[in-house]
Amino acid sequence: MKRLIIFPFLLLFSLIVCADTQVATIQVMSRPAASVIDAIRPILGQDSSVSAFHDRLIVKGTPKEIATVRAMLAELDRPSRRLIIEVRQAGQFSQSSSDLGYGVNTGDVKIGRAPPGSDAQVRYQDIRTRGRGDSLQRVQALDGRPALIRAGQSVPVYQTFSYGGPWGVSRGVDVQYRDASSGFHALPRVHGEQVTVEIYQHNERLADSGRFDIQQAASVLQGNLGQWMTLGSIGGETGDTRNQIGRHYQTRRAQDTQLELRVLTVD
Repeated sequence: MKRLIIFPFLLLFSLIVCADTQVATIQVMSRPAASVIDAIRPILGQDSSVSAFHDRLIVKGTPKEIATVRAMLAELDRPSRRLIIEVRQAGQFSQSSSDLGYGVNTGDVKIGRAPPGSDAQVRYQDIRTRGRGDSLQRVQALDGRPALIRAGQSVPVYQTFSYGGPWGVSRGVDVQYRDASSGFHALPRVHGEQVTVEIYQHNERLADSGRFDIQQAASVLQGNLGQWMTLGSIGGETGDTRNQIGRHYQTRRAQDTQLELRVLTVD
């Protein structure tokens, strides 16, 4: 007898709950509908749900929950701000070399590099070179969306090979192409008058003697819109000194590069 009383009560309660649940289709205008699901799901009850179909949200819940979802979308569903991301590289380099040579020729003894017909010679040479290499890369992006810019060229890399066979050793040259490129990948997020940028910067170029110089930087920066922010700096110095009879040779090369980033608003 008790089972017959409880069962109709549970059935009536289920019908009341179902009658209070609605299904609404809401169009999202300025971004993918699936991108706002994670923000909406916490405000729904255990028996409610939200899913995305193309540019629309399908919300199952109470009228109060659906009204709350519509109010939240009014704040979230706004056109993303258009931004300009600029990365500049300011570089300075200097190179110097000095060469001191001397020679003595007495007929019986010869030291250094004295030319024929002369008794002695002293020479000194000093060469200094300074330069500056600046570059600027710019890409347009949307707030909260990743952006990528990359430019470069394919460089041929030659490799010699040899292999033995029944008719002797064969030699040849193999050519492969390697991309030397520069650019950056950035993800900006604007909040008020400040911006947070996740950035990965890459620069690869062909140097002397067939070598490739590679420079990379990855970081998360935060600052004001329009403000230059320092991503990093790279500096180095190399030198070589050689001493031999009749000659002293010394070289020095220094390079300093600074990377900076800023974000500008277009709208």
